[in-house]
Amino acid sequence: MLAVIPWLGIDIAEHRLAWEKDVREEMINVVQSVYDLSREQKAHILDNILERNSTLNMLIYLKSLLVLALLIGGVWLLIKYKRATGKIAKPLALTFVLMVLFTGAKFVWALTLDPQNKKIKFVDIDESEADLNKIIVDNFKGKVVYVDFWGTTCGPCMAEFRDFTKPLKDKYRQSGKVGYLYISQGNKYLWKKQVDKYDVEGTHIFVSDEKYARLFQDAVHDTSRRILMLTYVIVNAAGKIVDTDAKRPSDSKALFAQLDRHLR
Repeated sequence: MLAVIPWLGIDIAEHRLAWEKDVREEMINVVQSVYDLSREQKAHILDNILERNSTLNMLIYLKSLLVLALLIGGVWLLIKYKRATGKIAKPLALTFVLMVLFTGAKFVWALTLDPQNKKIKFVDIDESEADLNKIIVDNFKGKVVYVDFWGTTCGPCMAEFRDFTKPLKDKYRQSGKVGYLYISQGNKYLWKKQVDKYDVEGTHIFVSDEKYARLFQDAVHDTSRRILMLTYVIVNAAGKIVDTDAKRPSDSKALFAQLDRHLR
């Protein structure tokens, strides 16, 4: 019983992080009119926020109650065992071992997550050799590529995934001439889970902070430029970087114009 508590604790922490990104920050974005949205679009987003708020709070409360029940039950059983045998070292040691095993299994599961959507592709690269040009050539030969630099705890990044990325994919799905490369840094445990959660179709690469900085500077052709999340780059079909400051998916009209210019 006690060994399951860390597993649930990780879940609760994830739900709390999701609430911060999907509810609190998204509500702030809508109220402050961060995006140029119509009344209907705002209403749709707010409906989604309220639904996520209800779901996440329910999960947090239920799992917190379960943790409390397991803690009380586990401690009660340990006390009962000690009274019956006069010993407690062995069950405590076993509990600790099980905690480590369960927690390790959860991390391994997250790192080896295989998304159901086969249009989501996770790619491992050799950081000592790979550069942006090589990544493009190896994965997107002959396509216009929309490159997204993002972070696993970046709220605005999640908002773009959640509300604006699917319409972008739908726009160019039939032509098959646009590829999507997502370069991420941050928490590797959260990486695949965020991609799977928001169903972000495309090719995904996770790199160290140092490699992220080098790929970013290569992409924008500026070694002095400040490294920012929510940076987008467009690479033409010949593999040349043609827009170092591409528009966000939320700025759909301007982004479509940029992409269409290179698809002619």
